Amino acid sequence: MVNITPKRFFYTAIIVLWVAATALLLFRHYGLNQAVHYAMNKEVFPEELYKGQWMGLYYKGEKTGYSYREVEKTTDGYRISEQMKMRLNVMNVLKDIDTFTGAYLDPDLKLKSFDFMLNSDVTMNIKGRVDGKNLNVSMETAGTKSEQVIALKDELSLNVSVIPNIIKEGIKLGRKLSMTVIDPITMTQERILVEVEGKERIMSMNVMREVFRLKGSFKGIEFSVWLTEKGEVLREESPLEFVLIKETEDDAMQIGKPSMDIITQVAVPFNLKLPSDAKYLRVKLSGIDLKVLELDGGRQNLKGDVLETRKEEVQSPKFKAESLKSLDKYLKETVFIQAKDPEIISMAKEIVKDERDALKKARLIYEWVYRNIKKTPAITIPMATEVLKSRRGDCNEHTTLYTALARAAEIPTRIALGLTYKDGYFYYHAWPEIFIGQWIAIDPTLGQFPADAAHIRITTGEIDKQMQILSVIGKISIEGLEYR
Repeated sequence: MVNITPKRFFYTAIIVLWVAATALLLFRHYGLNQAVHYAMNKEVFPEELYKGQWMGLYYKGEKTGYSYREVEKTTDGYRISEQMKMRLNVMNVLKDIDTFTGAYLDPDLKLKSFDFMLNSDVTMNIKGRVDGKNLNVSMETAGTKSEQVIALKDELSLNVSVIPNIIKEGIKLGRKLSMTVIDPITMTQERILVEVEGKERIMSMNVMREVFRLKGSFKGIEFSVWLTEKGEVLREESPLEFVLIKETEDDAMQIGKPSMDIITQVAVPFNLKLPSDAKYLRVKLSGIDLKVLELDGGRQNLKGDVLETRKEEVQSPKFKAESLKSLDKYLKETVFIQAKDPEIISMAKEIVKDERDALKKARLIYEWVYRNIKKTPAITIPMATEVLKSRRGDCNEHTTLYTALARAAEIPTRIALGLTYKDGYFYYHAWPEIFIGQWIAIDPTLGQFPADAAHIRITTGEIDKQMQILSVIGKISIEGLEYR
């Protein structure tokens, strides 16, 4: 079996989610949705936005990257774009991450197309093109391609109610705005709320400036923007305590070597020392809205703010196939979990061979993934087919591949994201849950079947649902009450 270095738990799933959140920077500033159409001869963007804006990226005071945004007039409309470069310390390994997001609009500011690129351990390219009331999307990562068509809730155009329109009509304290945005990674349409919260003076590039403070929220994730009357963004605060600050081009592009390990920085301290295979755990949770998360159900029982978690007793199920009908969505193929791909199906058959017992099939797949996927930190948004080829990754890759193989073997499987314990801390982590007469948590990254009681599920689903975890980071407290 592959040996796991005790203190290297490969919890980089949370970094991927933060990168997904930063991809919304462009869309949150210039939001894409149904809005009033403006003629080409009307100036809808402040002059400052055409000049381009450089921002330095900081994590807890350390310089860790930069971003550059600009608006351009084209012969057939507008192009708005943002590029970002990040250098992060991930378990004492420096990871460079580059993203680019661009939107192309016609003269009436209707969205025509967009591009998104994420480049780190693997390069991902996503392209979207509006065709009537549909958005045609193509995605490519590590040579793996997929396509999908998304029915739009509204005809998409540039929402000028955030930066351009808020300036055009005058920034007013207390004003609240709501818009629909497309997340270029999850391909979902979501609501973002923005409020002009206050007015204050801040230092920017050695000059004291008077600005408005805007506060926004997206799926419970909060962010703040400091904006001048002319539309300059001087400062932003994003999830995971990242800060963007307006700088000159030369200053912004200066990136050092971050010393703080982001994984350990977001870990949650715990007051009890747990055994390596806890069967029962009772904790008190605070600091977050418990009602909006998936804390209750199956192995977890939530009463008020006290959560009990039990390691399941597993045995071969005795239930009829008809009972699986309600679980059909956990057998389906998705963009990232290609359960119907010929190579995934072939590997699943090779692993389980003639075995028909669902529990035994699940364990065979678990053992294969645990033994054959190299444990290494990775900054990717994994696709199962790509992981099958590369045979490497952290909890995201292990979980995505396991889920695809299990679904191909007709085992209902879902992805859980939450926290698990190690050496006095709870770390953010991803693992699969399989339905074998009941939902059972397993962990092919850490080698647990079933997973111990120190796995606390916060949410389930693919990356669109997993974004909820960002609303928990830095807020949740866990107090141990009892274990055995």
